[in-house]
Amino acid sequence: MTLASTILVPELQYWFNNFVTHSKVNKNEVPAPVPVDEIFLPKKSFIEMLFNENYSYDEYITLYKDEPSKSCWPQLTAARLCIYPSSAKYMLLDDQGDNFFNLQNDDLIMLDALLSYRQDSTSVTIIDSTSVNIVTDATTNITILYANFNILQTTLSKLIFLYLDLKIYGNYQNYDNLLLVTTGNLLETMFETLLIDEYFTYMTDREVDVSLTCPET
Repeated sequence: MTLASTILVPELQYWFNNFVTHSKVNKNEVPAPVPVDEIFLPKKSFIEMLFNENYSYDEYITLYKDEPSKSCWPQLTAARLCIYPSSAKYMLLDDQGDNFFNLQNDDLIMLDALLSYRQDSTSVTIIDSTSVNIVTDATTNITILYANFNILQTTLSKLIFLYLDLKIYGNYQNYDNLLLVTTGNLLETMFETLLIDEYFTYMTDREVDVSLTCPET
């Protein structure tokens, strides 16, 4: 048996489980991960911001630390992870921690844009640009994202761009439904699965005219 991972980020497992179990398009093809109790979820996680449309905080944290003391892990988590004790890790959100997910500048710019969208879905404007930048007008509280799918340098930033482009403008044409954007990274694969579900929901919610119009005789 190939072991996918013995590192647990509780909120990643929680929010992906929540997504899979409520997905419209999944049809049980993607197995839901083991549920994590809400009491173990940290506040202001960028992962929650990715997956939770009702994200309520005005900031996010992207840094993590490894909790070395297994006695501090949730009991059921410890029981599962310690089947492989030499590689088991339990990651905690910590604003003084490390860049565990190796987020780059483009990722952070797009996460800032997503935060603005989560706070007010009408406050973000995307302008096609050959450089990536984000500006917020302090007077109007309007966020202008200068970006283009093809110039973004990371997979996660591309996926967030696609998500915002769909949610704000209903634009789905930048997504190639024959080729996945992700290349195997777990977080990115999970978020692309959610993105596909959003495309499916958008397309099925569109009004389709199936009435027949007969020519006049």
